[in-house]
Amino acid sequence: MAETRRTSSSSTTVLDSLGEEIVRIITPVSIGMFLVVILVSILNTNDSPTISTIANIAYDETTSDSSWDKFLGALLNSLSFVVVVTFATFFLVLLFYFRCITFLKLYMAFSSFVVLGFLGGEISIFLIQHFSVPVDCITFLVVLCNFAVVGVCAVFMSKMAIFVTQGYLVVIGILVAYWFTMLPEWTTWAMLVAMALYDLAAVLLPVGPLRLLVELAMSRDEEIPLWFMS
Repeated sequence: MAETRRTSSSSTTVLDSLGEEIVRIITPVSIGMFLVVILVSILNTNDSPTISTIANIAYDETTSDSSWDKFLGALLNSLSFVVVVTFATFFLVLLFYFRCITFLKLYMAFSSFVVLGFLGGEISIFLIQHFSVPVDCITFLVVLCNFAVVGVCAVFMSKMAIFVTQGYLVVIGILVAYWFTMLPEWTTWAMLVAMALYDLAAVLLPVGPLRLLVELAMSRDEEIPLWFMS
């Protein structure tokens, strides 16, 4: 009888902890999706400009192209993007193998600064233009630089309050997600499918970069830094 109670108590504890973990994951994701939808509904119009990046370097979609041309071009764009991401991930794993942790941390901090500074600045300009907010260039640049620097410190310094760090991580996710909405429609969908397949391959395949990273960390009995996985 006592064993039955202990088993019931332990299963309840496992279920409770699992529910807490699910809530912790779903809450920031839901907030991010909600805010991205708001941004898209506010900023995206029929004459919104599309951006030219490495995600559409192989094919630039136009409205006059046929559906077949858009499909093939989107596949080519997604393939090019996945190839670049694969090489970059293997390069990061190689740096981790040689214990270049300082360089990795500086690289990830620079990447976060670029996302917060450039993508955040671009979206902020769109919002300022849309709502006709009166602000001068100097004030805007000062606020933007402070926002980006504090974000980097919040993500890569453990002394920050946890809600500040979580808030900036959500903001980074929102900025990257909105950036995908600025790509051509066919390229966006092909990119999402390609990245989902890439994530599965990177984790499940024996030569997947993320699997190699985890196995390397386990063989060395080292912890993978959270900022590296993010």
